[in-house]
Amino acid sequence: MNVPEGAEIQNGTLYLDTQDTSKDFKIQLNGEWAFYSNTLIATEENPIEPSIYANLPEAWNHYFSNQDEILIGSYRLTIMHNDSPQMYGLTIPEGLSPYELYVNGKLIGGIGKLAFDTEENAPIDRVATYYFPLHKGKNDIIIQGQQSNHYIQGGFRKTIVLGDLHSIEQYKSFSVITQLLVCVIFLFYLLFTIILFIIGIRSKSLFYFTLTLITTILTVIVSSNKLLFVYFPTNWIIEQKLSFLAYILTMIFLMLFFKELVKEYTKSKAIMVLLWLCSLYALFIVLAPIQYVYQFSKITSVLYIVTPIAITLHMTVRIKEQKGMLFLVLTGVAIIDNSLFYIEKQNLSLPYSHYPIGILAAITMLSAFEFTRYFQATIQTQQLSIKLQKEIATKDDFLANTSHELRNPLHGMMSITQAMLNKQENKDLRLLLSIGNHMSHVLDDLLDLVQLKEKTLRLYPKALNLHSLANSIHTILLFRLKNKPIKLIINVPENTPLVWADETRVIQIFTNLIYNAIKFTEEGSITVTVERKDAMLYISVTDTGVGIDKKLQERIFEPYEQADASMTAIGGGLGLGLSICRDLVTLHGGTLSLLSEVGKGSTFTFSLPIADNQVITTTDIIAPDSLRKFQTDFSSFEKEVAITEQDSLITSQPHILIVDDDPVNLQVLVNAMSSESYHIDTATSGAAALDKIQAGSFDLVISDIMMPYMSGYELAQHIREQFSIAELPILFLTARQQREDIHLAFSSGANDYVKKPMDLTEFTARIQALVRMKLSGEERLRIEAAWLQAQIQPHFFFNTLNSIISLHGVDDEQMEELLLAFSDYLQMSFDFQNVDLVVPIDYELKLVRSYLTIEQIRFGDRIQVMWDLPDNFDLHVPPLVIQTLVENAIQHGILPRKEGGIITIRITESTEAYTVAIIDNGVGFDTTKPRKQTSVGLVNTEQRLRQIFGSELIVESQVGYGTTIAFAIAKK
Repeated sequence: MNVPEGAEIQNGTLYLDTQDTSKDFKIQLNGEWAFYSNTLIATEENPIEPSIYANLPEAWNHYFSNQDEILIGSYRLTIMHNDSPQMYGLTIPEGLSPYELYVNGKLIGGIGKLAFDTEENAPIDRVATYYFPLHKGKNDIIIQGQQSNHYIQGGFRKTIVLGDLHSIEQYKSFSVITQLLVCVIFLFYLLFTIILFIIGIRSKSLFYFTLTLITTILTVIVSSNKLLFVYFPTNWIIEQKLSFLAYILTMIFLMLFFKELVKEYTKSKAIMVLLWLCSLYALFIVLAPIQYVYQFSKITSVLYIVTPIAITLHMTVRIKEQKGMLFLVLTGVAIIDNSLFYIEKQNLSLPYSHYPIGILAAITMLSAFEFTRYFQATIQTQQLSIKLQKEIATKDDFLANTSHELRNPLHGMMSITQAMLNKQENKDLRLLLSIGNHMSHVLDDLLDLVQLKEKTLRLYPKALNLHSLANSIHTILLFRLKNKPIKLIINVPENTPLVWADETRVIQIFTNLIYNAIKFTEEGSITVTVERKDAMLYISVTDTGVGIDKKLQERIFEPYEQADASMTAIGGGLGLGLSICRDLVTLHGGTLSLLSEVGKGSTFTFSLPIADNQVITTTDIIAPDSLRKFQTDFSSFEKEVAITEQDSLITSQPHILIVDDDPVNLQVLVNAMSSESYHIDTATSGAAALDKIQAGSFDLVISDIMMPYMSGYELAQHIREQFSIAELPILFLTARQQREDIHLAFSSGANDYVKKPMDLTEFTARIQALVRMKLSGEERLRIEAAWLQAQIQPHFFFNTLNSIISLHGVDDEQMEELLLAFSDYLQMSFDFQNVDLVVPIDYELKLVRSYLTIEQIRFGDRIQVMWDLPDNFDLHVPPLVIQTLVENAIQHGILPRKEGGIITIRITESTEAYTVAIIDNGVGFDTTKPRKQTSVGLVNTEQRLRQIFGSELIVESQVGYGTTIAFAIAKK
């Protein structure tokens, strides 16, 4: 608001005789005020006459000779007033702090306390308005105060305004309300951003925009009227730092906001440099003393001007074609305008000088840009939605056409198979027919999904007896339990009301829900219950399975959704069952709901309308034809697969373990390999496979990749922790044929892979190659062990012969014993049985006894032998294993001691395994130091134990006390 200049003040006196002061009176008190330097005349007992007159508005610093001290002074104005007494208002600008206002010798108000405020705790200087009466005649106005902030010019450098009560109040209110209105508008935008954050839109640009709004509000309330400090008073140092910081932070967040907006279009090094400069300067403002902040205060003005100019130029030059960029450019221009006012307001004379247009225009243009982006994104979303709907329709048509095209050859294959089965029963043909039925179910689901979407699926309802239907389905699905510890409980009473529904579709709903429960339940129960509510019958299928996460429950009924779509997904499938069930129930006029808790199980409940006034007839009993479509007989295949899972002793046939969670796939693989002489074991999970590997010896593992709980990749990693790729090969069967999947297969430890559907010739060839590799490795180890044994050390041979010669004529009986032992030792060392995979324990111990007899005769009492063997035990060990360990104990443990020692051969039996231990009280060694592989025999021994039995040598030793080497062999 403009303020008239009014009459000029001369020699400290203002004459209002010629002006109407009763209404709309408001003037600037510019002119010659009486000035008293270093004096507070209102509180002086004997005030002196003024020596000088200050021509306000102006700084008072040049009136003081010593400006290093705190400057104090007084202004005095005499007003000649001829009108009747009335209330007036006086607006005093910022300039002094603290100060006091006296009118006619009476204290009217002020800021701070002159007697108590020091330089450090002095309040901020801000615009203030005071009200008082003027009497007729002469009136004295005195403003006395001090300049606490001596880093700037003191005194009143802006105009003091006088007016009648109403005019001054209106003048003050306009400025305050303008500032508050700007804050309210910004708070509205801030509330809008918070709402967007709450509903889930949490982009970086929105976050920086929110921070920009907060700091902009801060710049408004710390400037002009300084509304923040009216309600939260503080000292001038904090006020000045906060003011500088608010402007700099606004520029920082504004640059971050624009940088995030245009990051996909361009990058600017100049913006980044400005951002770093502003950040460093903000840190400087916080940490530096106030005197240094004022010394570099011009940096604030420079940054406040340069930053919006740089942003505007950057957007104008670099990103011209982006929609809505005009609004961003106008935003930059508005910010430049606001920054120029920030600089220019230092030169304005009026105390209330707030300029909201620039900042309001900037926020408005910025909002316009955001709305433009929003509408543009909305239009793109609509276009993508239309395109997606077309793609979905095209996909559905493709699925329907594919289903029809696949059904024709499938029908021909199944008809031929059925005709051949009618002539002669054949288990392979029966398996083929069952697989065809399963594929037919999948095609039916695809067709049902398309028809349900197109709303062309028709129902043929009639009165159904759910008691009979549920029990029939119970019989069909029992075989799918796969020997799981699960009880399938059908709790549907005989007097259950009839329902009005399509028989085939109700069976389909039941089958899908119960089969789904079986897939996700490892143990416990699956219970079917019914409850009548009004005209609807509610059927519940409750399981004690893994449960479903709450987030997944929201979309579990959508097409192609699965509880677990990862490589360890349970049961596989297309994820159509629950979606089809929901749509079929809806067509019947019912609902399908889910109640589930992770770890405790799930309950699916669907409702069907009750058939009123209906009686059970023979047509209401479920016909076999209605159920035959959903019946797939895998029971015989599971029995055959179970037969292969029986444990057996080691044979000369290659021993292969097949791992797959689907019994049909297992049977297909078993049949495919039946023409070869393989001994086959099967496992339906990765955990079961690991148990079998620990319990027995295998030459090859063939594994599917996508299995529940433990994928094929994880199974391979567990196997590789114990066996190398040569000790136990792994062949993957996979339908995942991407480069990443193949790389992951090999990095997990696979030797080879075969893609599904597999070529039988290729599959057989790869199996043979891997088995031959494994067997050749075993053969190498056995031959190496036999070769090592056959390589009798010359000194052992000659020393034994010398012992025989030396005993001749001295102790013929002992010589004969030595000859017999040496003969047995040589005979068994060259025996071809040493190349067998395993030998009976008696054979191995016979060789050990021969060797020990020779060494005891040679070294006498230096070698003591103790035997600790169980009675009547049946054990097979790799040949030359115990003999090698015994020889190692004597040569490296006992004989290095002068007095010799005791060697103990101990075999203990537990419920699960035999443990063989070779114990000596020889010299021992330090187990904390790395072991040197000095003995090829020990390395060979450990490799054969690991390959055949999956066990390793356990070594315990202590220097001076001896060594114990043991290994375990699991019982068969």
